[in-house]
Amino acid sequence: MKFSVNIIAFILPILIFPNEVEKNKILNILADYNYDFIKADYDAIIDYFSLPASIHLQEETINTNNPRQLKSAYKKIRKGLPDYYSHSDWKKMDVKILNNEIAIANTMFSRYKKNGEVYFTGAALYYFRKINNQWKILSVTPYKPYNYFDLN
Repeated sequence: MKFSVNIIAFILPILIFPNEVEKNKILNILADYNYDFIKADYDAIIDYFSLPASIHLQEETINTNNPRQLKSAYKKIRKGLPDYYSHSDWKKMDVKILNNEIAIANTMFSRYKKNGEVYFTGAALYYFRKINNQWKILSVTPYKPYNYFDLN
């Protein structure tokens, strides 16, 4: 009995730990993506995506099949931000690994004015695919923050 308990205690973390590593990889990608969004570094933003990719806005879905279309979509999104936009900051991020190649991240973020005041809070659901051992965004769906839900 003691032997089997020790084996379980040894093997269980090995089975659970890989998911935590993958979740942390995705959280780091989202942090880097946010930094590049703030800087409006469109070439860097493109590298986070696997194409074709889609952005599901409230009024329309933007399907992008190549880097030029994705860059154009992000320029349109950034152009829609007010002149007083300073930066965005994650408030919540929850990742669920669905299988070895698909994951989703549910996020909540705030946008700040140059004076540090929050002027907008939103949420977005990101779909990821693992390609060549790297997580890439397939789809982004912004939504109202009061609809935020935990993935656990």
